[in-house]
Amino acid sequence: MVKTLFVRPSHDDVTSYLHYYSKELVDFSDSCSLTTFNKEKESATTRVILPIIDKNNPSFIMFNGHGSPDLICGHNNEILIQKKLNHNLLKNKLTYSLSCSSALGIGSAVADEQTVFIGYTDEFALGMDVYCQASIFRDKRAKLFLEPSNLLVKSLLKGNSAKEAVSKAKELMKKNISLLRTDPFPDAKDYIPYLFNNYAILEVFGNSDKTL
Repeated sequence: MVKTLFVRPSHDDVTSYLHYYSKELVDFSDSCSLTTFNKEKESATTRVILPIIDKNNPSFIMFNGHGSPDLICGHNNEILIQKKLNHNLLKNKLTYSLSCSSALGIGSAVADEQTVFIGYTDEFALGMDVYCQASIFRDKRAKLFLEPSNLLVKSLLKGNSAKEAVSKAKELMKKNISLLRTDPFPDAKDYIPYLFNNYAILEVFGNSDKTL
């Protein structure tokens, strides 16, 4: 049985958006009859997450949260994965890290024929409508940034390879960039460079043909 782990902190504007959008991925994993571990908010900590990885050995892990080339953080920016300290916990797994820059250091460190790390080699940009932050579901700008990420994960859970899932996400990013170009609102074009940035820095490290 394939096991999945979703790490979903929620302690600031960005992580609150990621938390909201990733709820449908948890539900989708359940609907695929996968053994799904959902650790959110105060449960997205080292004390909870590391034992699950160690004891349950999930095939797929999604990290939401802040990060750097050498770090993936959880709730309240507690360090979960650190390069050279415990990055080997991600060996022989398929990991998607929605954490700024984490693919640059951790992704390259874990990559091999049995391991896949999908993530961003620089800072992931999240466009937000400042008038919708109290009602995330109304934020159409954020949807353009986070729908491709959700499509990537759903594609993996459906059995697509890592490179196929990334390709589908990038195609949706291009479609959303086109939508912004024709959007009548004056601020729409301001979001284009940030969404293109996400397109450019999304990469696969390791065996890109790997599936769940």
